[in-house]
Amino acid sequence: MAAVDIEDCGVRLQARRIGIIGAGAAGLAAARVFAEENATSNSDPLPFVITVLERNNAVGGVWRYTPSSVCHYNVPQPDSSALRQTFDERCPETGGFPTPIYDELSTNLPTDVMQFPDVPFPASTDEFPAHTEVLKYIEAYSQSKVLTHPIDLRLNTHVSNVEFHPQRSRWTCDVRDLISEHKQTLEFDAVLVCTGRVSHPYIPNVSGLNELALSRPGLVIHAKEYRRASEFQNQTVLVVGGAASATDISRQLSYTARQVHTSTADASQADADARDPRMTPEMGAGCNPSRPLCRHLRIKEFTQTHVHFVDGTSIPIPDTIIYATGYICTVPFISHVEPVNGAPKPDHQLLSDGGSDGIPNLYKFLVLAYNPLLAILGVPNKVVPFPMYEYQATYLAHLYQGHIQLPPFDQIFAHARSDLEGPHPFTMGFKQVAYMNDLINSVGDHQSRLGNVPDHWVKSWLCCVEQRKQRLGY
Repeated sequence: MAAVDIEDCGVRLQARRIGIIGAGAAGLAAARVFAEENATSNSDPLPFVITVLERNNAVGGVWRYTPSSVCHYNVPQPDSSALRQTFDERCPETGGFPTPIYDELSTNLPTDVMQFPDVPFPASTDEFPAHTEVLKYIEAYSQSKVLTHPIDLRLNTHVSNVEFHPQRSRWTCDVRDLISEHKQTLEFDAVLVCTGRVSHPYIPNVSGLNELALSRPGLVIHAKEYRRASEFQNQTVLVVGGAASATDISRQLSYTARQVHTSTADASQADADARDPRMTPEMGAGCNPSRPLCRHLRIKEFTQTHVHFVDGTSIPIPDTIIYATGYICTVPFISHVEPVNGAPKPDHQLLSDGGSDGIPNLYKFLVLAYNPLLAILGVPNKVVPFPMYEYQATYLAHLYQGHIQLPPFDQIFAHARSDLEGPHPFTMGFKQVAYMNDLINSVGDHQSRLGNVPDHWVKSWLCCVEQRKQRLGY
């Protein structure tokens, strides 16, 4: 049973049995940090008992590539209420579940910025490594830093439901072994959700899209299913979206497709050719110069014959429409969460606003305001994820050891609300440096191998933005 001590000056927690859902970079980092806290802590609390649950057949998370991808989702799928709750299909070549990794994907961060703080990539690794090299790096991290500790790692384990029981101050977690089909209910004092942001495709609702997709199966796909440009040889393709995946996929398709159209809500990207005859980095420098992208504004509606854009232009329905529009940030195996005893109930207890941006009611973008025995790692976007995971996990390990006192619940709620003020509150960018420093400074004098973010790392990140544009085109 977790201990929740509520006083006038704040809230202090102690949790021993830790359930970590997901064995990608976030889950492995959390398991490592909690295990190392066991090895180094000289305080009275009992050691953590760590269980890691992973649906796939190996560690690696999003970086575990599958050469084929059959995913099940609705078209459109604009929010968590529209999710199709069926499994994606295992890849016959690898036995793994599909992730968004495609054949020619390379990182958009250099190795010295992307890496975990004390674990460099091998010296022979390319500066912007291919996805295969990143997976090898994560596997090596798992072998050298995680699985050397007594951690219960359960692969091929599907988590169907997680529920908090306030009277017993513990979580139950319903799981199913995907090999034996054996079902079991596990109990934890605290749960860390480390399943990432890229599982459930976000496809905005546009007039006529549903009817078009139903009438022509396979016409509309999400970028999660894209694997290689050769599959679109001599096609006309419309790529919807303006972020990294959209620009990268558009660039690759320009060498195989007959014509690539792009649609983005950002007018400055759509009219880039009018400002500069060359491809601007933001829209994919390196495209086939003999087949330049044809850029459009946001889509207004679909008919059975044409795609209509908000500026009044239109194109005939292409051979394929690829939505590279991101993912819905949600936790489908938790429908709602009861508050810990003594915490006020929020206006709603769902873990999603129903949109794609993030998850509300999180203190420090990490722990649930009304039940801090639940943590969700990796919610902020536009970040350098690997270092952030270790800083988040370090904060949590000390929080659940009772080393950190949270403020009173009214202040926790106020802090969580203030984080959501302004546009795009979950887009962190370079604010990540201050965020990680805040997390580690909250640990105080308690032992940690992490300190404030090093200046040299910050400088490397600042420089890599222009370096990335020159090398990768965005």
